[in-house]
This record gives sequence, C-alpha cells and structure tokens, in this order.
Amino acid sequence: MAVDPIESFTIEAWTYLGISLVVIAARIAARWRLLGFSGLAFDDFLMILAGLLFTAETATAHFVGAYWQGLANNAMTDEQRKSLDPSSIEFYKRVHGSQTQLFGWLVYTTLLWTLKLCWLFLFKRLGEGVDHMKLKITIGFIFVAMTFLGTFLIILCSCWPIYKKWQIYPDPGNICYPAVSHVQAWTLIWTNLTTDLYIMCIPMPMIWNARVQKTKKLWLIVMFCGGLATAVFGGLRCGYILKGGTKGPQLAGEWSCRESFVAILVTNVPVLTPLVRRLVKRAQTGYSGYFESESGATPGASKANSTFKLATIGAKSKKKSGFKHPLSLPGETFYERYGSEEQIIEESQSPAANGSTNRTSTQKTAAKTGDDIIITRQWNVQSETPAPQELEREHQKKVTAGY
Repeated sequence: MAVDPIESFTIEAWTYLGISLVVIAARIAARWRLLGFSGLAFDDFLMILAGLLFTAETATAHFVGAYWQGLANNAMTDEQRKSLDPSSIEFYKRVHGSQTQLFGWLVYTTLLWTLKLCWLFLFKRLGEGVDHMKLKITIGFIFVAMTFLGTFLIILCSCWPIYKKWQIYPDPGNICYPAVSHVQAWTLIWTNLTTDLYIMCIPMPMIWNARVQKTKKLWLIVMFCGGLATAVFGGLRCGYILKGGTKGPQLAGEWSCRESFVAILVTNVPVLTPLVRRLVKRAQTGYSGYFESESGATPGASKANSTFKLATIGAKSKKKSGFKHPLSLPGETFYERYGSEEQIIEESQSPAANGSTNRTSTQKTAAKTGDDIIITRQWNVQSETPAPQELEREHQKKVTAGY
C-alpha cells in the first residue's frame, strides 16, 4: 500500500516540531536550574520565541499540504485561469493556498533571523573581555537588522497591491507568486547566506588562536559553523522554488520546515554541550561515590590515602591573576590560559580518615614527640555555592573551551 506523500510529511513536520520543543525546553530548564530565572540571558528568551515561530511555521506547512493540496496561484495557463470558476473549490484552495504561502514566508524569515540574533547575543556573552568583540557584535546586529528589514519588505511588498499575490486572473506574473517567486528566493538566498557567513566568522580568530588540543579546536569550529548546514538546506529549498512546477509550493513548505529544524538544533548545540557534559560528569561522580560509600570509603577519595592538600595546577604565584577570556591570545600554558584550577591532590603517607560530612570534610594527622607533645595538623575543606555571576562566567569559559 502506497504512502500518501502529504500524510508522510505531516508526520515528519510535527516530529521535527516535537524534537525542537524538547531541545528548547531542555536548554531553558538547564540554564534556569544552574543560574536561576534572573540568570537567563536574552538569547534564552529569543529561543522561546523561536519555538513559537516554528510552531506557526509547521502549522502553515501542514495547511499548505493537508488543506490546500499544495495549490496556489502559480502553474496555470491563461486558459485555465480564465475558465476557473471563482465559486469552485479549486479557486478557493488556490486563493487560500497563496495567502498561506505568503504568511509562511514571513514566519520562516522571522524565525531564521531570530536564530541569528540568538547567535549574536551568545557571542556577546562569551566574548566579554575579548579584543574587538564588541565592535564585531555591533556590526552584526546592524547587518542582521538591515537584511531582515529588506527581506521582509521584499516578500511583503514586491508585488503591489498586495491582493495580487493571490490573484488568479489575469495572470499577475511570477513576482506575484508567493509560493515560487524568483525575487523572493534570490533575495533570501543572498541575505541568509551573507549573514550566516558573517556570524560564523566572528569567533573564528579566537578559536584559531586558542592553544587547545586539535580535536577540541576542530569541535569548536564545527560547533560554531553550524550555520553552513542551515545554508545548505536553505539552498535546497530555494532550488525547488526556482525549479517551479506544480509541486513547487509543497516542496518549498517541506524544506522550510527541515531547514528551520536544523537551524534550531545547531543554535542550541553550543549552549547544551557543556551542560550535557556537566551532567554526565556529575552522574559519573555520583555513580562511583555510591559504590565507594557502600564499601565504607569516603566518596571521591582513595581507600589507601587520607591526607589532602590544595594545589593550583599550572600556577606560578599565589596571587590570583585577572580573568582572561578562554579564547583570547594564547598564554604560556594550558592552565594559565584557562585560569587557575583548584584540585585536591592526594598524598599517600597517611592512613584513611573517618570523619566527613556533606558540606565540610575534616582531615587530621597527629605525631607524638619524645616528651608526649602531640602535634596535630588539621585541614578543613569547605564548599560554598557560588553566586550566579560566577556560575555564568564559568559556564561561558566552558562553552568557549568546548567542555
């Protein structure tokens, strides 16, 4: 039994929407839990708007296929236009199909440019303290605003008066076909591609100069160049539009949903990657700590060792250096570039200690001298909940470092 293409795409489109909403919800929930509501950034709220726009776009594509059977005011001869009864069902579907296509183009454009703003606000947060980053971001905001305004107005006003965009007879011409307009397609191709390329170029000098492992550097490049995948899907969409034909409107709606789905995923990858890794590390720590506690050992400590001291890996002086952005000019060592990293180093000279609490771990060692004088050494290791600002800064460092 053959599967109806329209029904098949309906399932595909709503699946894309469901996955996208789950990804957006995971992003917001993770950042809310980490930083609190006041710690949410502007790009987080823009991502919520993107979820609403994608819902509208999916519903539009569903109407184009399921209700209007992909019909619009294109792919008709003059004789067919003249003979089509205005009271017929086909006329009704073509008019409403054209109106739905126009609405879909506007929503699709708004969604893509909203995601571009998410990238810019993300780079603005991550690039604090990096040379010339503020200028690059400002230029990006101006560029995105101008291209969005130009693209939106061309889609809406390239054919005027606007009712010609769903006119059947006489033939209004290709520029008034909202589903397969060449003017709309070429405009979107160039504005979408140029803005994506500029946004992807913003972090490239920082990543290229970062003194990190080649695999991490490659991952950072791939992660911040996800716009290339979006551009490929956008090119396929516009290719079907320029090709025309009776299936042009339906194929354009399908590929717009696919492109938007990929765009939402790649926009959330830089934010979700460090959060997922943090959860994985936390789960691994809890998993190992559980079995160590079952065996009577202090979680996270070696059974044979008990004495701990705080050491700063890669530190050259006790004075804490000022904050350096992870992707600024390279320092002398890896840890110098990423700031001091406090780590507990175990020593193997003393037996295991018994006393420990969830918030404070106290270790003691005693030595007995010749005149019954007991020398006691005590270390108190305490953990405090850092302020949301510190968590945000640490999060930014891990995002840019690829953790």
